[in-house]
Amino acid sequence: MSDNHNVLPLTGMSGFLASALNYVKNTSKIKNQLKKKNLNIKVALIAPDLPNGALLNFKDHKVELEPIGEADWENPNKWEVKIEGPAKVFFDYFMGRLGAVRPILFRKLTTTPYPMGALKLLKILWFIKVCIQVYSNNTSQSEAMFYKFYNHGTKIRVDEKETGKKGYQGKILWVNLSKNKITEEIPEPNVYRNYLGGYGLGAYYIYNRIKPKCDPLGPDNILGFCPGLLTGTMAPFTGRYMVCGKSPLTGGWGDANSGGKFGPAIKKAGYDAIFVTGTSEKPVYLCINENKQELLDASELWGKTTRETQEILQEKHGNCDVASIGPGGEKKSLIAGIVNDSTRLAARSGLGAVMGAKKIKAICVIGKKKIEVSDKSRMIELAKSYTKQINDYKNNLVISYVVGLAPGFAGILRIFKIHYSSFKWVKLYTQFLAQIGTPFFLKLLTNVGDAPVRNYSGVAHKEFSGKRAKKLDGKYLRKYYSGSVGCFACPVRCGAMLTIPELNINNVSRPEFETIAAFGGLLLNDDLKSIIHINEYLDLQGLDTISCGGIVAYVLECVEKGLLKKEDFKCQDYPDGFIPQWNDSKYLLTLCKLIATREGIGDILADGVRKASEKIKFSEECAIHSRGQELPMHDGRLTKGLLLTYVTDPSPGRHTAGGVDYFLVGAGNAFLKGFKLKNSKKDEKKGKIQAEAVKFTQSFNSCGLCLFSEWVGTYPLLEMIKAFAGWDLSVDDFLKIGWRIQTLRQMFNARDGEIKHEITKRAIGDPPLEKGPLKGKKIDVEKMAKAYYATIGFSESGVPTETTLKNLELDFCIKDLPNCTGRPNLIINESIKA
Repeated sequence: MSDNHNVLPLTGMSGFLASALNYVKNTSKIKNQLKKKNLNIKVALIAPDLPNGALLNFKDHKVELEPIGEADWENPNKWEVKIEGPAKVFFDYFMGRLGAVRPILFRKLTTTPYPMGALKLLKILWFIKVCIQVYSNNTSQSEAMFYKFYNHGTKIRVDEKETGKKGYQGKILWVNLSKNKITEEIPEPNVYRNYLGGYGLGAYYIYNRIKPKCDPLGPDNILGFCPGLLTGTMAPFTGRYMVCGKSPLTGGWGDANSGGKFGPAIKKAGYDAIFVTGTSEKPVYLCINENKQELLDASELWGKTTRETQEILQEKHGNCDVASIGPGGEKKSLIAGIVNDSTRLAARSGLGAVMGAKKIKAICVIGKKKIEVSDKSRMIELAKSYTKQINDYKNNLVISYVVGLAPGFAGILRIFKIHYSSFKWVKLYTQFLAQIGTPFFLKLLTNVGDAPVRNYSGVAHKEFSGKRAKKLDGKYLRKYYSGSVGCFACPVRCGAMLTIPELNINNVSRPEFETIAAFGGLLLNDDLKSIIHINEYLDLQGLDTISCGGIVAYVLECVEKGLLKKEDFKCQDYPDGFIPQWNDSKYLLTLCKLIATREGIGDILADGVRKASEKIKFSEECAIHSRGQELPMHDGRLTKGLLLTYVTDPSPGRHTAGGVDYFLVGAGNAFLKGFKLKNSKKDEKKGKIQAEAVKFTQSFNSCGLCLFSEWVGTYPLLEMIKAFAGWDLSVDDFLKIGWRIQTLRQMFNARDGEIKHEITKRAIGDPPLEKGPLKGKKIDVEKMAKAYYATIGFSESGVPTETTLKNLELDFCIKDLPNCTGRPNLIINESIKA
C-alpha cells in the first residue's frame, strides 16, 4: 500500500488485532525468520468497525489497514479453511508465540470499550490463527496462501488465492513500457478455475484493464502472452500459447495461437501470463531470467529478421527462448505476426503490428523452474498411457500402407460427393500427421472443394487439377524430409525440415498446409520452389502467410480485371513495373517483399485486403475477408459450420476458433469421453450444434492443447486437469468454462461496437459457382447465426444477455451492457451489397 489516503484508522477490534499481531511479528525470533525467508505478513479481516473488510499490512514496524474493496460474502458455505506448505509452519510458530501475548491482549481489553470476556478472546485467537497470511516477496516461493475472512457469529468464510502448489504458477507479469516499469500480480483465487489459461486468462485481464474503444496501435492497448493451463507440463500436446489483445486488423478482439517451446518457457520462468501495456520511446526487448526481469535496449535488433534477432539474443543470454517481430511488425503491417522458435508464428489478427507500435522487439525468456502439480504420479501415468496409444498407431504398418494410397482417393471422393469428414479412423490421422504432416491431404482437399482455388472463384479439377496439386502434396514432399520437428510435449511431431538438392534448397522449414494452399491453388501456382522460398521469407519478416496469400490473390484478380496496371508495380527492382498473373510464380516473392517493406504498392497491401479495397476502386469483390481478416484455406461453402465461425467469432476468419464441422473433420467425437456432437445439414440445427462446439473449443484452446490432438484418439483431458490442478471437473463444467470465455470475448467486441457480420459475398456463394463440388451452393449464414446466438445466450444482434452474464458469473460485465451495440441489421457484407 503506497497512498496514505487509503490507510484506515486503527480503532476498535481492528486496532486490537493489529496491536496483537504487530507484537508477535516484532518478537526477535519471528523477525529473524521473516527476514531470513524474505517473508511478510498480511491479515484480512471483517470487524464491526470494518464491515466491508480490510487488509492489515505490517510495514516498516507499523501496521496499516488497506480496504479490500467489494467482496461477495453471500455464500460462505462454499469456502473452506485450508493451510498448506510453508504457511502452515509459520501459522504454527505464530500460535506458539501467541501464548506470550495473552497478557498484552488482556491489558488491551481493559482499555478498550469492547465488552470481551474470556470466550470472546479465545474466538479472536482462533480467528487470528486462520486468517494470517504468510506470503513471499521472493517470486520463487509462490506457494503461500491468501485468505479473506469474516467472523460472523460462528461462520467463517475463506477466499483462498491458490498459487503454484496446484500446477499453475500463480503469478502474472505486467510490463508498462511507457513508465519502464515491471510488476508482478497474484491473480484472484477463482480466476484459474473460471478461465483456465491461454486466451481465457487473457480475456479476463484484458477486458477488465483495457480502455474501451482504444486505438489498437496506441499505448492503451494491452498485449498478452498467455500459455495454456497445461502448457509446459508432461501432458502430451501441450506446447501452445496464445497472444491476445485488440486487433488492428479487425478492430475487435484479436488472438493468435502458436506452438514450439516459448509458451512452456513462460511457465518455467514462473508466470502464467505476460501483459504488455504502454509504448516505449525507443526500441526495447524484455528479458526474463527467472526472478530477474529487465527492459533492455533493442536498437541493434531493430531492422533485423526474426531469425537474426533470436540468434543475437541467444548468443547474448545463452539458452533462452525468444518471441520477436520482424521488419513487417516494425513497419506496423496489419498482417504481421509474432515469431518464436524461428519458424513458429502467432500469425493472425495483426498482433505483430501491436508489438511494433509499442516498440518492443522481442521477449527473451530463460525458464528453469519446475511446474509443481497436484498429483504428479497420476499425471505421469496418464501421459505414459496416452503416448503408448499414439506410438502404437504410428507403428502400425497396415495403416502406413493406407496412408501411402490416400491421395489417390481425391477423384473418387469428388465424383461421388463423399465429404472427407466421413473418415474418422484415428489411427489413420495419427499416421498422416506423423509421416507427412499438415500437407497430407492437400491434393484431396483441393479436389473436393475444401481448399479454395483462384481466389475463391475457381474449380479445382478444371483449373488446378490433381496432377498439379500433387506437386505440392505432402506425400510428394515426404521424400525430401531431412528431419522431423515437433512442439514441446508432442508425441507426433508433424513438422519437418526439407532438403531438395535439385532446387538448391537445404534444410529449410517445410511449409504447412495453409501456406501451401495460400500460395498454391489459391494463386494457381504449382511451383514448389517458389512456395518454399516465400514461406522462408515471410517467417523472417514475421508476416502471416494466410493473409499474405490472400492479398496476392486479390492483386492477381485486380490485374486480371484491369484494376491494377504495370505502372502500379514500380519498385526499386523493377523501375518500369511488372505484371503478376495467375499460373505464374515469377513475381510472387517480389510482391511479398513489397508488402513486407511497404515499398510502392506494398504500402497499401501491407494492411490487408479490406483496407486495400478501400483505396483501389471497384476492387471490393476481389477482397476475400471477414471483418478485415483474410479467410483461411478451408472453404466455408463446403463446411458451413466453418463459415459460421468465420462470421460470428469475436476473432473473425479463423478456422481454429471453434466450429462443429472442423471438430468433426477429424475424430473429434472420440476425443473427450462424454462429449459427442451430431452434425446436421439443416441450417437452424447446425447453428444450435455450433454453440456446443464453440464452448468445447474455447476451453480446449485455453488448456494449451494442439488442435490435432482432437484427431488422434481419446485424450484423458479431465483426468489430466484433475492431476494437474486438483479440480474434479465434469464435462458440463468444462463446457461452461468455454461458454464463459466465449461470452467474455464477445462482450469485448460488443462494448467496442465491433460485432459485425461482414464477409465477402463470394465466400458465402453469392453468386454460387456453376461447376465443381461447390456448384450451386449459397449459404444462409444468418439463419445459422440466429440459431447459434439464441442457443449460446446472445441477443439476435449478438450481444450477450444479462441473464447469460449472471449465469456465467460475469456480473462485472453487466455495467457495460448499456454501451454495447450489436450488428445493426442482418445484411451480410453491407458495404458491397448489390
